[in-house]
Amino acid sequence: MTCKVTVQKNTFAESLAIVGRAVGSHTHLPILSNVLLRKDEGQLRLSATDLTLGVTVWMDAHMDGDPGLTLPAKTLTDVVNSLADPEVVFSVNGKPEAALKCGTYKGVVKGVEASEFPSIPEFDVSSGIPLDANAFKKMIQNVAFAASVDDSRPVLTGVLMNMDGKSASMVATDGFRLAIYKVELPVTLGKKQLIIPASVLKEVVRILGATKANKTTLFLPATGSQVVLRCENVQIVSQLIDGKFPDYQAILPKGYKTRAVVNTNDLLKACKQASIIAREGSNVVRFHLQPGPDQTGKVKLLAESDETGTSEIEIGATVEGQELEIAFNVKFLQDGLETISTKNVVIEANAHNTPAAIRPTGRAASPSGEEEDYLYVLMPMHIDGK
Repeated sequence: MTCKVTVQKNTFAESLAIVGRAVGSHTHLPILSNVLLRKDEGQLRLSATDLTLGVTVWMDAHMDGDPGLTLPAKTLTDVVNSLADPEVVFSVNGKPEAALKCGTYKGVVKGVEASEFPSIPEFDVSSGIPLDANAFKKMIQNVAFAASVDDSRPVLTGVLMNMDGKSASMVATDGFRLAIYKVELPVTLGKKQLIIPASVLKEVVRILGATKANKTTLFLPATGSQVVLRCENVQIVSQLIDGKFPDYQAILPKGYKTRAVVNTNDLLKACKQASIIAREGSNVVRFHLQPGPDQTGKVKLLAESDETGTSEIEIGATVEGQELEIAFNVKFLQDGLETISTKNVVIEANAHNTPAAIRPTGRAASPSGEEEDYLYVLMPMHIDGK
């Protein structure tokens, strides 16, 4: 059976870039390096999966049949991106290969039968939870970086999403730091708790950015352990992580003995400067929080390495309570500061060997106008002699 498909080159390239985020790599299943092309209710459907994440894009195309084959994603994407004319025509004549034409270009890309491709389930997401896409992106960006990349404890490679009434939150931790982001929503949700792979959520951020979607729908199938996100013409299906998330509430600092309010940009700049020396010394930077008279004070950042030298940076701050020296992994502190958009940041600590709380000053409105709350908890590093 012969099938001829005509597509707009730019739309085809954009769609391939989106599904390409789910293409499997370093796998014993070569078929996962391919993208599935099928006809679906008059549109061309492109699908890719790495068995944890599945992405499907629907795009306009003129078709006189169902192409029904898989093609290697990288080869197809590279060929399409190299073409200059605005229209691409590809033909399938019953073999698992596509003959492409575009302007003066003619070529054949060989693939694999569609029957070899893992099935990506389809869902009716009309009963899903509507979310503001920008607010959802911000939630992910504020916590996903704190998830573990070590597969020895799979549950820590995920982000815990809690939904309860008009409140939704995301939590991630790798055992050394913890990020919590909470928003109040305009809709009331049922009580649900799920652990989504952080790697999948990072791809969701990229896909939401690529589609420039304003709204997204979150859907939890009644059976199975999956979560579905639908935005515009893109569907993202992810496996959930099975397991019990740590009781993070137990490590949240209770009160403080030292509190510093510092300009966020000044502290971030100082951290970047200190990290130049600290990166040769396990990223350890000592923070000396010194109170001053009349709500003044200063924060000193001290870094040293036997290989590269020393550095000392001093910035003005409002410091109250006890004088304190505490050491942090400066890279981890930077990660948290880069998510904070308020002018000033608050650091609260009780001792050199207990977790410190870092938060923006006050509460701010999220992109869709909901109230939001952010907390970053950082475990201190050991200081010699203490």
